[in-house]
Amino acid sequence: MDTTEVATRLAAVCDLIEEHRKSGAPICATRAAAISAMIDDVAAAATGGTRMDSGACSYEEVDGDDELGVGLSGFVIRARLRATGEDVAVKSLHADPGCGGIGRLLREACFMAACSGHPSHVALRGVAMDARDGGHSLVMDYVGPNLLDVLCARGRCRPFPEADARRVMRQLLAGAVAMHRHGIVHRDIKPENVLVAATGGVVVKICDLGSAKSTAERSPPADIAGTMEYMAPEVLARSAGHGVPADMWSLGCVMAELLIGEPPFRGEDQADQLREIFDVLGAPEESVWEAMRPRVSAVLASEVKQWRARQRQVRHRSRLREVIPGEVLSDEGFEVLKGLLTCDPKKRMTAAAALRCGWFTDEVEEDACVPAAAGCAMSLAITA
Repeated sequence: MDTTEVATRLAAVCDLIEEHRKSGAPICATRAAAISAMIDDVAAAATGGTRMDSGACSYEEVDGDDELGVGLSGFVIRARLRATGEDVAVKSLHADPGCGGIGRLLREACFMAACSGHPSHVALRGVAMDARDGGHSLVMDYVGPNLLDVLCARGRCRPFPEADARRVMRQLLAGAVAMHRHGIVHRDIKPENVLVAATGGVVVKICDLGSAKSTAERSPPADIAGTMEYMAPEVLARSAGHGVPADMWSLGCVMAELLIGEPPFRGEDQADQLREIFDVLGAPEESVWEAMRPRVSAVLASEVKQWRARQRQVRHRSRLREVIPGEVLSDEGFEVLKGLLTCDPKKRMTAAAALRCGWFTDEVEEDACVPAAAGCAMSLAITA
């Protein structure tokens, strides 16, 4: 796999879609087909030659409650391929033109294609067009419930044991390596965007790259995307230049939530979310804060300065170990969590570095295979 080729092809598709958006001209069916062919080339580059088969993506809706999820820009239903009878998930856009149109859908398809073949990502089957109205949809593998539903079913009093949290995090970090290798920043990693396979083993897959951006595209989205409880400090500070480290912070929040049953930081708004983070981890040094190029109110900027001065006086130390105590997470696991939940994005642990930590390199054989008959905590949570 030539990672440079994948990133270059990916950026070219994003740039083309952005040119259409700026021109105000809608993407016609012919142009959409041409872009889909470019996306197919991205998938081929990512997998060493395997292409999508959009022609085999004709589907029919299933009877009953087929809705899997609804978001700001679109919705996902469960459907069945006409050719094979196989269950798939189909994502379509809302009719509201403010949702971003087909360009947004094609961007997501391209990001999914770049991650093609990786077991920690939901596989894209192809881009389907509805002959009735000309609308386009993404046809993907059907996986199972999302991780948020699993956490809610377990309840806050039954968070994941450390062994299961490790299994989940190993897969999510491997999925992050696959994205970041191609310069893809997900920008909205959270339990709701992680799907859990309804099998006897612990299998999770990253989904919903609708907010993603490429670090190689000429005009990456300048908007602040994500879900507040999982936003990195630089995102909360409204730094337009945030990149791959923002995903690592989000993964740290997911890891903590697996272990304690709720996000580690919960503010009332974005400014309060920063306060919650700095109260636990400490306010960053002035050089770190300024390097984020914060676009916050003068009041909040002044508060950050005051927090920093006050914490110096009392010799503030990180209280993260109080939030995630030793009986919940071993020292080896805490090394990973602390590395992910680091305020300075330049010092934040990368996915590849995290996977090299002792928490993952120890007991590899135990985590590598989970027998279906074992009735592990994850499968119990799904069937409960």
